[in-house]
Amino acid sequence: MMSSCRSLLQLSRFVNNSRGFSTTEVSLNKVKGRINAKKPIRLEVVEGKRYLWCACGYSKNQPWCDGTHLWRRWSLKIKQTPVFFKAPKTGQVSLCTCKQTDKPPYCDGAHRKKEVQEAVIE
Repeated sequence: MMSSCRSLLQLSRFVNNSRGFSTTEVSLNKVKGRINAKKPIRLEVVEGKRYLWCACGYSKNQPWCDGTHLWRRWSLKIKQTPVFFKAPKTGQVSLCTCKQTDKPPYCDGAHRKKEVQEAVIE
């Protein structure tokens, strides 16, 4: 039993390393969306209401999803899907528009990074 577990672990490391990344990098390097703006947007949300936040960055209705990830998935090579979230309470929230946050849909300050500030928005 122990040897079969070891061989499975070694196999997964081989498969991941043959693709150019290690097993620890897989969870750390999530694919982020296209940078849509370089600052968050403050909006009023209503407690209990469900929202659909755009994660790909291509929506024309930022920060909300408009379905672009479905209709243009192949031509734009979009890998992200929107994030459903339920507002925990009524009030103002800062939603990420740079799409580089590690706490989607909320802003975590990722827009302040040098790479984001220097990025060219299409």
